[in-house]
Amino acid sequence: MPTSSFFLRHLVQLGALLLAGATQPALAGPYAPYAATPGEAAVGAMLDAAPTHIGEGAAMLATIDALPDATARADALGQLSPRSYSLLPRLTIQSQDAADREIRNWLAQRRSMAIDAPASVPASGDRTIHMMLTGGVKQARYGGRIDRPEAKSDSRSLRFAIDVTPVRGLIVGATLGIDGIDARLDRAQRPRVTLFTSSIGPYASFNNGRFYVDATAAYTLSEYKLRRQVGWVGFSDRMVAPVDGDGWAASGEAGAMLRAGPVRLQPFAGLHYRHADVSGFTENGGSAALQVAPFRTQSLRGALGARLSATTSAGRWTLRPAIEAQWQRELRSRPDSRIEARFATRDLSIFTLRPTRLARDAGLVNAGVSATWNNRTTLRLGYAGEYGSDRHVHAATLTVGRRF
Repeated sequence: MPTSSFFLRHLVQLGALLLAGATQPALAGPYAPYAATPGEAAVGAMLDAAPTHIGEGAAMLATIDALPDATARADALGQLSPRSYSLLPRLTIQSQDAADREIRNWLAQRRSMAIDAPASVPASGDRTIHMMLTGGVKQARYGGRIDRPEAKSDSRSLRFAIDVTPVRGLIVGATLGIDGIDARLDRAQRPRVTLFTSSIGPYASFNNGRFYVDATAAYTLSEYKLRRQVGWVGFSDRMVAPVDGDGWAASGEAGAMLRAGPVRLQPFAGLHYRHADVSGFTENGGSAALQVAPFRTQSLRGALGARLSATTSAGRWTLRPAIEAQWQRELRSRPDSRIEARFATRDLSIFTLRPTRLARDAGLVNAGVSATWNNRTTLRLGYAGEYGSDRHVHAATLTVGRRF
């Protein structure tokens, strides 16, 4: 009888083990052959090289195995990659570009005011201190590309500047601004990025009546709030991550000042450097949560353009309509760094995403009209647009300036 109990007990244990093995998800792998993009292939290769999957990871992969076709499995691999974050530093650069454009519009306005000022207005000294306050709204759309999502963003900005003319023709000042951006990406679950930037920096301009040179610089601090949700049949996961970063921007522009009566033409050439860092972060979420290493974007763009304006007076009011067009080209062959990530909940190897860069060429337009009262107080309403084959950015601004 004891012998029978011994064999019976072991028979029950063997049956339990067989039953447990039958209920474990069967992993279809390999996953890399399902990939349709390099980013998806990197995720698939990492999963194929991983040791035996257990727990939540195995359950997630089992739902991928159960998807009906290779296209659905490739899409799942893409959602597991950090492609949703590939545009983060570009959003910071978008904010840097808008701030730089507002300051250079202000400098062009200041040059026009100095040229048109009557003899009773001093050209240097304490009385030529100027202050400027600008508020703006922007909308941007980035087209989706391989391993890069489509993105639509809305933003609001506020900027203050103060400058002085210590000697005739020279403007020296500083600016401080904030910008809030809300971006939504192209997945059905609508990943969302909220970005708040603050920037500070100096600017300067010099002209001798025939030529001018402008220079701007800024330091930018960025705070991101990331919300990402992945999902397919049988699986859903929601991730959140607070992230910070910083950046630097510098621009130089030089041009001629041509005048024919009330009409002015300013052809110019410029160079614009942008650097935006995103610090490393770990998502809070389930089995699809990622740990992402720091990454960045560095951009160096050349620009050629022209600015056309006119001046007309009516009593104490001076009106100045202006329009500007320029062409910019990215000079760096690879401005965007690769993104390295790994799953946060499991000890798996690192995989790499190299997102498709933005188109190298873009056309920019600026248009606006300003009204100056008594050569002291100025109101300006302006529009700025950036047009590339994979992006459109539109901005409207209202500027109030005052001479003291």
